Amino acid sequence: MDEFLKRNKTRMFELSGRDVTLAVAIGVIGFVFSTRTWLLFLNGLNVVLGCLVYYIVLYAMLLIFSKLKLIIFAPKIGNVRGTVGLVLLTFALFVTVSSENPYAQYITTGSFGGASPIFFQTEDGITWLFVTQVLGVLGIVHIELARIFAFSIVPALVALVGLSLIGGRVKLNGFA
Repeated sequence: MDEFLKRNKTRMFELSGRDVTLAVAIGVIGFVFSTRTWLLFLNGLNVVLGCLVYYIVLYAMLLIFSKLKLIIFAPKIGNVRGTVGLVLLTFALFVTVSSENPYAQYITTGSFGGASPIFFQTEDGITWLFVTQVLGVLGIVHIELARIFAFSIVPALVALVGLSLIGGRVKLNGFA
């Protein structure tokens, strides 16, 4: 095992500029789609229209990322490591576009009370729970800071980990 790590040390820790760009884009998307304005807009839609808007946004992001060559629609991943990376990347993307979390309930109703456990069973719900518990332990109780961490910073970091597993690299090589 030690010999394997020595031979593959440089390949295992590289990220391309595209990888970093995609992770940053995911973080920015999370920032935008967790704003009060966006959540209140979604809250005004019926269930069918809200779902339609969700999938239009998801499709548009995948199409734009594909056109910018930040993602490939059919990655050729043939190992467990790459598959885990793809799952993490998908998780990060869904955290940024889903609004099924206690924060969305708070913005739309003014209260965290009565939040269904289903809100915590989604990518964004579990991320919100994790961030608010960590920040709470640190003595930080600011909802906007929690929003930025849960829906922008954490997904960007998860995307970086996922991308590194897909490509087998985690070294910053410039932003070209």
